[in-house]
Amino acid sequence: MTLPTESDSAVTRLIIVFTLLASLAGITLGFRYYCKHRYAKQLGVDDLLLGVSYLILTAAAICTAVASRHGFGQHIWTIPRVTEAITAARIVFIGGAFVFFGIALAKTSICLTLYNIARRKWQKWALVFVAASVLVTKLLSGIFIFISCTPVQKRWNPMVEGSCWDINVLCRYWSFSGAWSAVTDFALVVLPWCIIWHLQVKKIEKIVLGFVLSLGLLTGIVAAIKTTYIKASDLENDFTYAAADLVIWESAELAVAIIAVSIPFGRLAVQDYFRRKRARSAGNTTSQANGTRSTQLATSESTMVRRDVNNADDEMPLARCQLKAKANDGVRSSTVSLEQFLREAPKMPGAWRESGIMLTREVSVGRHRDDSSEQELGCRAWSPPPPSNV
Repeated sequence: MTLPTESDSAVTRLIIVFTLLASLAGITLGFRYYCKHRYAKQLGVDDLLLGVSYLILTAAAICTAVASRHGFGQHIWTIPRVTEAITAARIVFIGGAFVFFGIALAKTSICLTLYNIARRKWQKWALVFVAASVLVTKLLSGIFIFISCTPVQKRWNPMVEGSCWDINVLCRYWSFSGAWSAVTDFALVVLPWCIIWHLQVKKIEKIVLGFVLSLGLLTGIVAAIKTTYIKASDLENDFTYAAADLVIWESAELAVAIIAVSIPFGRLAVQDYFRRKRARSAGNTTSQANGTRSTQLATSESTMVRRDVNNADDEMPLARCQLKAKANDGVRSSTVSLEQFLREAPKMPGAWRESGIMLTREVSVGRHRDDSSEQELGCRAWSPPPPSNV
């Protein structure tokens, strides 16, 4: 058996792990809030419970950092003053009680999230049972910290006169609580599949949704690992060092629960991304088709007014039908340059000058739809041939 040396310390490990846990949980929780606010337009009770759980995790990280300054994470015989060890133990016990409560709230939030999509009565009752049982067991885990000793200060200060429960009793209950938490986590892996399999969605979406809702499996694994660090003899003889790994895994269970219940809502953002991508692709295809159609119609945008070309003796100037887009409604209007036509008409020989001028206009309209408005394209104006009696 290798005896611990004075250089053994868990302080660095505590700081790094808690920083990572708080950061990852905060990022995923913020992403959940963003997705629910943007796509669901509202936050529910489950979101509120999860937010309180994260505040508890953040408070636990701060308490651990403060406790480490007083010797937590070091062997008790390396701490120079007893009062420092007592202060570290007090902070850890109080912070641990709140972490138990945070785990209960996080598991309840998971159950509420699934409860909102459950349709069958047995599914709802199963979720209620899971949430209630976890809430009770975790609350008792925290309450026992304060009622197991009389006075309560004796729990972290052995020099105070009083009595405490056998540490083995407390550790056995904590082990049971951790094991039951793991069992309920595994149950929350199976229940989502039972719930979503009857939803009116595509099969592939059911599979994806089932997997993301089953991330609670990670929470169950963490809870099972945590129970292996609950050792009464180590906690009693070297609490400031032996409790470090237990605190890490206890807080990891809370952080992983927050992460596991937050990730599924990222599905809303993924769906929105692919929906926009398909819309852009469809828009590009439509634009290309519209561009081809516009090119074909462009040949009719400028037409000529001329007299019958069979009469080679007469010449008639050209009048163009110019299409001018209106600024407000995007509909194109046609105007014929009659001024030029009338100015040149008196110079024409024959009946054009003697019998007067008659001009008729024929307009053909083609409709072209784009994303924002309908445009009327195409205009053709022409004049009839001269009277046959000329």
